[in-house]
Amino acid sequence: MGSIVRTTVAVLLATLVLCAPAGASTYAAGLDVSHWQGAIDWLQVAGGGYSFMFAKATEGTTITDVTYAINRAGAHGVGLELGAYHYARPAGSNDAARVATAIAQADHFVDVAQPTGGDLPPVLDLETKGGLSQAALLTWTRAWLDEVAARTGLRALVYTSPSFWKTALGDTPLFAGAGSRLWIAHWTANASPLVPAANWGGLGWTFWQWTDCTKVPGLAHCSDGDRVNGPSAAPFVIAALPQGAPAPVAPPTIVGTAQAGTRLAGVPGSWSGGKPVAFTYQWSSCDAAGAGCAPIPGATLESYTPTAADVGHALTLGVTATTAGGSATASSLPTLAVRVGGAPGTTPPAVISPPAVTGTPQAGQTLSSSAGTWSGSPTSFAYEWRRCDAAGAGCATIVGATASSYTLTPDDIGATLSLVVTATGKGGSQATVAPTTPLVAAAPVPAAVVSSLVAQPGVAGAVVTDDARATATWQPGAVPSGVTVALAALDAVPAIPGTGVSLTLTPPQSTLPWPVDIAYAAAPPDQVIGFSTDGTVWAAVDPLADHTLPGGLAVGSYIDGAVVHVLTRAAGHIALFRPGRWGDPRRVSAHAPVVRRLAPLAVTRQRDRTVLLVTRLSTSSQAHLYASIVTGRTAILKRGSRLALPLGAGTTPTAQALVLDAGAFPVRLRFAGRGLAHGTLVRILVTAVDPWGRRGTFTVSFRAP
Repeated sequence: MGSIVRTTVAVLLATLVLCAPAGASTYAAGLDVSHWQGAIDWLQVAGGGYSFMFAKATEGTTITDVTYAINRAGAHGVGLELGAYHYARPAGSNDAARVATAIAQADHFVDVAQPTGGDLPPVLDLETKGGLSQAALLTWTRAWLDEVAARTGLRALVYTSPSFWKTALGDTPLFAGAGSRLWIAHWTANASPLVPAANWGGLGWTFWQWTDCTKVPGLAHCSDGDRVNGPSAAPFVIAALPQGAPAPVAPPTIVGTAQAGTRLAGVPGSWSGGKPVAFTYQWSSCDAAGAGCAPIPGATLESYTPTAADVGHALTLGVTATTAGGSATASSLPTLAVRVGGAPGTTPPAVISPPAVTGTPQAGQTLSSSAGTWSGSPTSFAYEWRRCDAAGAGCATIVGATASSYTLTPDDIGATLSLVVTATGKGGSQATVAPTTPLVAAAPVPAAVVSSLVAQPGVAGAVVTDDARATATWQPGAVPSGVTVALAALDAVPAIPGTGVSLTLTPPQSTLPWPVDIAYAAAPPDQVIGFSTDGTVWAAVDPLADHTLPGGLAVGSYIDGAVVHVLTRAAGHIALFRPGRWGDPRRVSAHAPVVRRLAPLAVTRQRDRTVLLVTRLSTSSQAHLYASIVTGRTAILKRGSRLALPLGAGTTPTAQALVLDAGAFPVRLRFAGRGLAHGTLVRILVTAVDPWGRRGTFTVSFRAP
């Protein structure tokens, strides 16, 4: 580091009172060292009043300071607080190359320096710009700092001079706002240094290299002198790093233009969980829309250069993060389809006037676009429509949307649309993006028609039952044109009376591309929604996290105020059930009930000559239970007997009970002794009948004692 040209590391002074006017601040002081200092007598350094230091660890992507390990051990041996720094070698002809070399240098630094709890923060030593412009150096610096943060969870210090920061990085306060503190190199006898970037975003300086030559006991040559903004560096010591398995917070991203022969760089994203974390990479080739991805053999580095074989394919980057506590994997969004590279000596097309999208942003309407105006004599144009969030970000390619026009679907409601136009000529390919559309609105729903309606292209539709208990609506494209949608009232037993409806599609459709919305005009406030394909067997409908039905899910529900909505991609029957009551589909097995015995039989002759049977059975479903004597001339005495519930009084050949929950239940049956001589065989058939009429049986047999 010294003289902003040579490299050193800093040991901070415990309490150095500056030679300044009365009332000046008291700062702890120290130094920064590297191989330039040679052998160091650490006992003398500590005895000279220094309490911490920074040591050079790495430079560029391959250089490791030969004294770093020795300096680290020596500083720790005498109780000095220590931090490591990296001498930056910015480079790169484009953003992808700049990001790739920054990440490579950051990885080299983390692997060598191994910052951990008890250290001072890691440092990026910025003294040279490597021929980069202000914007390019800003990109490089951000990539280095972000990679160190991703791997260690730490925001590194920035070491720089006021003049370098102003001229090379435009005096930006960006990194102060992101959490990086400043180590300022300003050699002066003044009581404080000059601080760039609006007093470093209001944070001021944290460390100050106040001289490039101070005599330090234990060092043969003079060293840089450093101060910390306070009486001790202890407030800036790193806490213990977190433990545990990693988990993705922000997904990986890909930097660069997806073009054959042009380098791409991968950014691993951000991760919670244990630190430090190591990253491994796998690039994959997908179809043009980013689906059907397969790993590219050998493409396991942080950067990748597409080949001719990748042309027409989108690429994704999978990143696996590994810590001592485990590993996890996350994937980037797909790139645009890889374009062809140009022939030597030719110029790719360049846009003169960009394409413009025309049309109404509403489901069912068609958007259109021209190719725009281009130089470079393009011979063909490719179109790629993408669906974005409300702010026009987070865009994802729409599968199959590769024409100059696109008909908006229900999936587009609430999103914006982006069109990428790629021009290809002898000079290769170039892409441009048309201005993002406004938010796509739902198509207006017309007044509902009673009973049935034929779906029409490009418009929404609605039908209502003849008693107005429910209305079915759909957006354009959800129901194929020409299909008749009918909604009728249904007497669904044991559902809540007046809540059953039947949705039919003619001709029949196995599944719809987008759901039909069935809304109840007046639903009980406490209910369970059931769906049935035959009107007899019902399954509970799961509630949705929002008002959309995820792909792969046939039916779901949500409540909007007092209105119950059921979204379904299939024809069927819908009804509402009382929770916890008979017929609650959440408590009914998907299959016929199964009855099992859970405890041995205990059969005893009582003093009054009756026979008592005790055991425990279970049923897999809510059910109506029956226990019937099928062999043996006797009757069940209800008093003192129990079939899940007490049976009451009197005698019966068949005991009955209603169980509203699956699971175990007690059986205690008393039989009249008359006719039950010793050794008489008795068989009891236990039957469970669920609300849909399905049954399961189990036979209990014993001989009278």
